[in-house]
Amino acid sequence: MEIMPAIKIFDIENGKMGIWKFQESSEKLQQIFRFSEKEKKEFQSIKYENRKKEFLTIRLLLAHMLGEKTEILYSESGKPQLKNNPFFISISHSADLAVVLLSEKNAGVDVENVHRNTEKIATRFLSEDELNEINNSQKPQLLRILYWCAKEAAFKFSVWSEIEFKSQINIHKFELNAECGIFFGLLSKKLPHTNLTFHYFFFENNVIVYCVEVEKS
Repeated sequence: MEIMPAIKIFDIENGKMGIWKFQESSEKLQQIFRFSEKEKKEFQSIKYENRKKEFLTIRLLLAHMLGEKTEILYSESGKPQLKNNPFFISISHSADLAVVLLSEKNAGVDVENVHRNTEKIATRFLSEDELNEINNSQKPQLLRILYWCAKEAAFKFSVWSEIEFKSQINIHKFELNAECGIFFGLLSKKLPHTNLTFHYFFFENNVIVYCVEVEKS
């Protein structure tokens, strides 16, 4: 199968990450994607062009990362998993990029355009302490996006279909770096609580945040 080159594929601890910029039409992508019967039915049910491109790009990027085509399945909670492959998988996309994270350990990833406006919904996903920290910072818009991405990544990491972002995912205070960095947080849906390490970096007007489990407390 011919596979268009991803923009970037790189190793992370215990796995790898792939990034693909949306450039090709779904018609072009269909020409190089080999559908299974299940995938064909799923794809034919998609109405919108953007969703079609996301569906195909994610799977082509995954094949490029693994060196072979592997189907994506979904658990009852909606969490993606690979057919006949031991890697954990997490998937995200913005208007510009598709991102796939493969890891030997459970992990989650999220990507957002740095200019996305999250101010109107901030009180729905940020605690009072987090809001104060952001509002007192020099770059509240960017920090809100990072917190949003982190909580989305933590949600994708979790095994639960419902999590209260505001109270059950907590981000610890950190200093924002211009290019990349690490910060920490806590997933407290159930005992034992799970400590998370978040890694972030910026890529073409997007920020990508992924998390891995540190330990339960």
